[in-house]
Amino acid sequence: MAKAFQAASSPFAQIAKRVRSNSPGFKQRIDIVSPQLCDDALARLAPSLQNYKGCTIIDVNPGTGLWSSKIHDIVKPRQHILAEPPESPFAQHLKQYTDQSSSRYKLIDWPQLESWEPDRYVAEGLLPAFDVQKSTEPNRSILFLANTAYSAHRSMTSSIARTNIKLLCWASDILNGATFHAGGPVRMLLWCPEKDVATVLPRTIRQRTKFALLMEMTCKIEEIVGCDESTSRKQKMRDQVIELESGKRVAKLMAESGVSTPSGRETNLQKQVKEADERSKSKGAGENVGATWTRARNWHEELEDLREKFKDAPKDSKGRYIHLNQPKEIIEDPKYLRFIDLERNFRHRQKKTVEIKELLQEQAEIDALDLQAHDPQLNESVRNAALAKLQRKKDQLQGHLDNTKGRLTRNEFKFFKDDRKAFASNPPLLMWDHRTAEPLKAYKEEFYPAKNLCLLDIQPRHPLPYPMTPAQLLFLRMLTTTIWQGGADNLTILDRIAPGAFNAIISKVPSLTDPARGGERDIRDLSIDRLTPEMAHGLVKAWFDWPFRPNLGDLIHRGNLIDDLDSDDGAIPGGR
Repeated sequence: MAKAFQAASSPFAQIAKRVRSNSPGFKQRIDIVSPQLCDDALARLAPSLQNYKGCTIIDVNPGTGLWSSKIHDIVKPRQHILAEPPESPFAQHLKQYTDQSSSRYKLIDWPQLESWEPDRYVAEGLLPAFDVQKSTEPNRSILFLANTAYSAHRSMTSSIARTNIKLLCWASDILNGATFHAGGPVRMLLWCPEKDVATVLPRTIRQRTKFALLMEMTCKIEEIVGCDESTSRKQKMRDQVIELESGKRVAKLMAESGVSTPSGRETNLQKQVKEADERSKSKGAGENVGATWTRARNWHEELEDLREKFKDAPKDSKGRYIHLNQPKEIIEDPKYLRFIDLERNFRHRQKKTVEIKELLQEQAEIDALDLQAHDPQLNESVRNAALAKLQRKKDQLQGHLDNTKGRLTRNEFKFFKDDRKAFASNPPLLMWDHRTAEPLKAYKEEFYPAKNLCLLDIQPRHPLPYPMTPAQLLFLRMLTTTIWQGGADNLTILDRIAPGAFNAIISKVPSLTDPARGGERDIRDLSIDRLTPEMAHGLVKAWFDWPFRPNLGDLIHRGNLIDDLDSDDGAIPGGR
């Protein structure tokens, strides 16, 4: 790690360390302690923050105040509300900001969200006055900052990560015009644990959950600061072809807009895109040098080292390293046994990769044939012939899937297929593929205690593409929870919620069966993970238009609908 990024000895790290040592109730708090990281992040954000000059900053869990003071100097707010619980040991430290002459900082114990009284806060001068008639317009008179990073990843009352709970409730407040969004949707800059990011900003279809879908309906999210060290992300990667293509798109956008990345802050993907570009230039145009199916894993480097160490070891007729006829000192060498194990694993994955690639090629041919067969300009005889050929190809692919050894390969094929279709959509389904710049790489030593944190820039969509009433929003939240937790692969699960719902509702949502809008002609081929915001909104509207829909309260009472969020989960987190 570059020396400039080593922040453990900064005065802010010492403050955080002292609080963690002396205040047991605040041991779980994680704080930003690297001035350099703050400067690099704000250099990226500065152009868009010009619209917030003179605003009111609501700053929840400011901790040491490093990030708070840095953004304060850029925005120069009319008022900067530092929200820390009264028992917080950080409160004493923050007085260095509030006790300055003509200070615009104000330290308060900010209330829980369900206790908010926007009108009273306006009357008391805490919040700027707002016009209810314009409450759907973006409210640039407020900028919301928060740190939801805790060592304990999940809340005590829920299996859901703290950040996901907060974000879902705050996004719901955008639709309802509640809490700090009462005067209009407010921009939010949120520091959160790196593990929480994949849930709201997934990089692959298999990471996509209801949280991502609900956030996509209300907000645009960009990861300003990120980490490359996520164990969960390494386990759930898209194939390298898509990753490189996504990275190339972003590199082009960054070049066109003049956005650069400071030295040492480049992500692994940026480096891979640069290397692929250099290889392409050296090997000539038109050669697809980036289309590799071998995904980098944390043990690949170890395997390369072991291959070099045992390069002279004998192999069998198929080129496999063997135990037989080896000297005793090699056979009993733990490193050789590890080498054999990694080689076997590598060969197995290579074989599976080739198999999945062949299946995906068949799927690509089917998708192309599907477009041809449904061309409205075809005459009936040509269309019938095309449809017959299409069905033969589908049957052939299904036969290959049925003969595939192991459920794992079939599941991998499904995820890779969905990733390809999601990326090929116009626009791409995943919000990650809408980013305008690559995140700045942070190091865990830039936080105290040393953990991976990310900075999310969350900007409400305007106008809101899918406005909903509170009742519709409640149903959507419970519907998506039920769908994702129900274990079904497709929307036939609607009949479990209410008999007859599947046939009654699906026909009223054209996007579900329109490939041009992310759908599938056979609705049973559309996986839950690929539901678009448009589809979700259409399902909610169709439900409320269905004259035979059951009473919502009865469905909840019988357990047909699930809601996994407690009523107080939207509370702004305190110190503990």
